[in-house]
Amino acid sequence: MPAFNLHSLLDSTVYATTYLDRLTLSSDERDEMQSARTEIRDRLRSKLPGMLQKALGSEQQVRKPRFFTQGSWAYKTLNSPCRDPQQADLDDGTYLPFSYLEAARPSVMSNVLFACVEEVLQGLADEKGWKLIDDNPNCTRLEIAGDKHIDVPAYSIPDAEFEKLREIRSMAVCKALDSILASAQLDEDDKWDLMPTHGVLMATKDRGWRDNDPRPIKDWVESEVALKTEQLRRVMRYIKGWRDNQVWSGEDPKSILLMVAVAKALDVSLPRRDDLALLKVAKELPKILQGKVMNPTTINKPIEEQEDIAARLDKDGIRADVVARLTRLAQQLDEAIYRSSTPEQACKLLQEAFGHRMPFDPGRVVIDTVQSTPLERTKAVSPVGIMTAG
Repeated sequence: MPAFNLHSLLDSTVYATTYLDRLTLSSDERDEMQSARTEIRDRLRSKLPGMLQKALGSEQQVRKPRFFTQGSWAYKTLNSPCRDPQQADLDDGTYLPFSYLEAARPSVMSNVLFACVEEVLQGLADEKGWKLIDDNPNCTRLEIAGDKHIDVPAYSIPDAEFEKLREIRSMAVCKALDSILASAQLDEDDKWDLMPTHGVLMATKDRGWRDNDPRPIKDWVESEVALKTEQLRRVMRYIKGWRDNQVWSGEDPKSILLMVAVAKALDVSLPRRDDLALLKVAKELPKILQGKVMNPTTINKPIEEQEDIAARLDKDGIRADVVARLTRLAQQLDEAIYRSSTPEQACKLLQEAFGHRMPFDPGRVVIDTVQSTPLERTKAVSPVGIMTAG
């Protein structure tokens, strides 16, 4: 029985319609979310400082906030929603300096900041016909469409770090004034290499400040991709797409858990083809998710501060179910590649696993006549200057 090469169904430089393409937001959808993000930022810049100053009864002028987009949008692992009620999400952090915290007790200031952000954005939501969701204690959510939302967490950072960001932005503005790209450059806040690496506190609705810095996760993703190539990012998205196609009776495995587990499964031995890389990962994931999966941003902390992000599987009562489903996925992929009698059967198996977004195109399925090809590996070498997650 022949082995089939299914790589071009997942990703291709020849075919326009691939699984990866169907996981990706259209340019119009991205523009819609970016436009909403710009409106949110503009409103917070213009209204938040004055509202904070009034809420605190302070004569001290509050600085205009800075912004960093984080989460899957920043990691470049965002997928389009598969079915209702799934939504594409963009996380856009709002950052202010510590200095204004002196106006009240820290716990009070956290609540005030959160409430002011929520009030400013409620006004914008009313104008735009958006829906503000206020049940998340960690951020304000604006549902800009039935399948899209933007989360806005609020942070405070050290004054010196904030001042550095302000000065760099001012220099960028001066340079941009003479450029035809000025408008695009002036709206660009997301200089992650300038983002503070310590002292980042997130405001919550009623639980005070939390030590919650989004940068370490982004740095970890980028270092892993630098080590293991863009194939890692693609496989992360394939597995997230598989997750979204599944019907879960309760909670589903969270994206950060799947991303860390995929990175662990796709070690430094990299199959050249995405179908083989995906099969390799699918075979490893059940074993990985039966045990602890440590948050890579906490592994260098004291043991009591390290986080097992797989523990939530037990809390949600879904560990056995997730492991069983991934075991089935590995079987489907193995059968599609190595035990299908026809290209049609291979395509059918892929669609059973990944759903309607997986192309059904038997004409693309290539018979793998050189049996050594699946075993070919490329050794990944850690680049100089990149610190991996350990």
